[in-house]
Amino acid sequence: MTSYVVPDMLATSDDLAEWTKQAAPANADLVLRDCTTLVLDATRTACYETDPATGLAIDPNIAQALNDATCIQAAAWGKLGIDPLAGGIDTGGVKASKSIGSASFAIAGAAQTAAAKAFATDNLVPAAVRRLRQQNLITTFTRHT
Repeated sequence: MTSYVVPDMLATSDDLAEWTKQAAPANADLVLRDCTTLVLDATRTACYETDPATGLAIDPNIAQALNDATCIQAAAWGKLGIDPLAGGIDTGGVKASKSIGSASFAIAGAAQTAAAKAFATDNLVPAAVRRLRQQNLITTFTRHT
């Protein structure tokens, strides 16, 4: 019987802070853990050697691409306000309009922002996909809508 280790995280909060050039959020480890599962799922058919004790890629270029994609996804989640503790349920929403006194204003792009937020909760953002493609860890990618 062959057993293998699946890493819990492909990036650390320090990696995320370095990537974004900002302090990592308080929930960085939680976000990175969930983003790791998306990256590993997207690269599940990729073949590369891993450390048997950690499950991490041995090749530094592959390890860096996996790390980068995880940080890209985590940064996107931060910008979109995605909370892993919400279990995929959108608790914040995106405002489509605002009222001031008797005037009402439509907020441009609200529908697109809501759609991007919903998509990014369960799928890699395009920049993360591109980073993984650079190392041939993803050859095709189908968007789930």
